[in-house]
Amino acid sequence: MKISKLRLICISCFLTALAANGQSGSAQTRPDQTGSGILGYLNPHTRSFHPLPQAADSAIEPPALTTFTGTVKLTINITVKSTGITNLKCVAIVGAADGGSLGIRSFSEIDFVAATGTGTTRTCTLSVPYSWGLATQSSDTMDTSYEVGNTLVLTPTPPARTSALVPLDSRKVPANGTITTLTANVTI
Repeated sequence: MKISKLRLICISCFLTALAANGQSGSAQTRPDQTGSGILGYLNPHTRSFHPLPQAADSAIEPPALTTFTGTVKLTINITVKSTGITNLKCVAIVGAADGGSLGIRSFSEIDFVAATGTGTTRTCTLSVPYSWGLATQSSDTMDTSYEVGNTLVLTPTPPARTSALVPLDSRKVPANGTITTLTANVTI
C-alpha cells in the first residue's frame, strides 16, 4: 500500500511538472515567441524594471554596397639618361577611399611589369582592373600613382634610380565598367 501511494505521488508530481512546463513563458524563455515583452533587467535593490535602450536603425542594417568595376590603363614612356641603369620595372597603384556610415574603408589594386624597349627609350604598359563594393561612390575619390626604377624591391644595387608620382591622377570613382586611360612621361 505504501508503494502504490508513493507511486501515485510520483506520477502526480511528474504530470504537474509537465503541465507547468507547457504554460507560456516570456520571450526570453521561449525562443519560438519573438517580439513579445520588453527586454531589460530588474534592479533587486530598488525593485524597479529598467528597459534596455533600443538599437539605432543604422546599427541594425548596414548600408547597401554597390560594386563598381573598371580598369585603369597606364602607359609610361621612359627616357633613360642615367648611365648603367638596366632592368627597369614599373608599378601602378590604383586606390579608392569609401566614406560610408561604416567609416572610411580603403581599397588598392597594383600591377607590376618590366619595361620593354632598348637604349634610351623604354615603355611600361600597365593594366589595373578593380572591383570595389562602395556605399558612397558619388563622393568617393580614386587615385592612380606610379613608380619606375631598377630598385623597386628595396634591394638597391648601384647604380640605383627610382622615380615616383603620388598621385598621377585623382578623380571621382568612375561609373561602372569604365576604362580609364592615362599616360605619363618619366626621365630616369
